[in-house]
Amino acid sequence: MPTVKVELLAGRDRSELLKIRDLVMDSVVEILQLPADDRNIRLIEYQPDLFQMKSPYEVLIEIALFTGRTKETKKNLFQTIVDRLDANGLIEKKKVFIVLNEQPAENWGIRGGIPADEIELGFRVQI
Repeated sequence: MPTVKVELLAGRDRSELLKIRDLVMDSVVEILQLPADDRNIRLIEYQPDLFQMKSPYEVLIEIALFTGRTKETKKNLFQTIVDRLDANGLIEKKKVFIVLNEQPAENWGIRGGIPADEIELGFRVQI
């Protein structure tokens, strides 16, 4: 159920962008133990004058998710994302900035506007 947003400068070819998208989302699904089809991701490219980050950062990844994961799970998520992007020659680890935006499940209106804390989600949040 998390939503993921990857923001970066324009200029990469489409195949590279799709690989970045897939590596990030695969990491989220695996580490947060989500169903394989639980994929909500946006990849947004900016022109240089519309995107600015303090050096050495070049990519901003924001993950909105339900509150409840342990610090160890979050740390594992951060490391898995940067390791995979770096290992695939796409983005150096030190250039990735990741932010988790945790919200109580009651703040998410899903499946027709029902608060998420009133629904059987199909996955565990407390991991």
